[in-house]
Amino acid sequence: MKPSPRLRLAASAMCLALTLVACGDPRASADDELVVVATTSILGDIASQVVGDEGQVDVLIPIGVDAHDFAPSAQQAGLLVTADLVVANGLGLEAGLADVLAAAAGDGVEVVELGPRADPLPFGSEGVELDPHFWMDPTRVGRAAEALGDQLATANVEGGWQVRAAAYASEMEALDADIDQALSPIADDQRRMVTNHQAFGYFAARYGFEIVGVVIPGGSTLAEPSSAELAELVEVMRQEGLRVIFTETSQPTTLADAVAAELGSEVEVVELFTEALGEPGSDAGTLSGMLLTNAERIAAALG
Repeated sequence: MKPSPRLRLAASAMCLALTLVACGDPRASADDELVVVATTSILGDIASQVVGDEGQVDVLIPIGVDAHDFAPSAQQAGLLVTADLVVANGLGLEAGLADVLAAAAGDGVEVVELGPRADPLPFGSEGVELDPHFWMDPTRVGRAAEALGDQLATANVEGGWQVRAAAYASEMEALDADIDQALSPIADDQRRMVTNHQAFGYFAARYGFEIVGVVIPGGSTLAEPSSAELAELVEVMRQEGLRVIFTETSQPTTLADAVAAELGSEVEVVELFTEALGEPGSDAGTLSGMLLTNAERIAAALG
């Protein structure tokens, strides 16, 4: 890992977890801690669980902002190059950060992309592009956390990263069972969803759902559906008798509202959390809370 400015005077990366006396550096202090920058609040939650008290985790993209469409300010871009470690999703999620992440890596900052390490699924049947939304499956979140713990351990084996990562992975396994229970009122033939964009592939694969249609085609929210595509979605929903459109807290509901209006007042638009957590302290303020909140809202709408 590249040392941050505060750590360049330290004897080695091992000093991150050792005491002042053990490091033997009179200039070291309690402020000399690992600094991690996560691109999204979701990744920040994962990183915080693995880092624990061994460092601080900052989040680059504000809560409620679409990760696909985020472009950093000069100050935010500067935050990346002063970090010891940057945790990104990869797989095309942070399209607006591609250049600054590459620049940070070129400057020696270690950038860890968790998406490729979470056994990613392809979009659609052709499998040309990989789906970045791995966090919709808590078991894959556990794998990503363990991969991050392993990465941190390569620089400092005494940090306890892998122990915390394993504990978090166990929590994700328990959460998986809780989500399954929350979804149990939904009959198999009712596990069919229309979503704002293709963000629920992992959820569908894990819990036996079918994504029948999407408002915005593709895996990014940056695409613009044509009037013909929206008309086709209306017709699919009408023929299939679908009465719920699941939208996103980080995206306007304008297009989904238009589709719902075309189908009539009995169609419900339900917001879910996809690209970002809820506000701190809310039910969706942590990743585990977010995923369980989504499951409860889906169950209430389809059960």
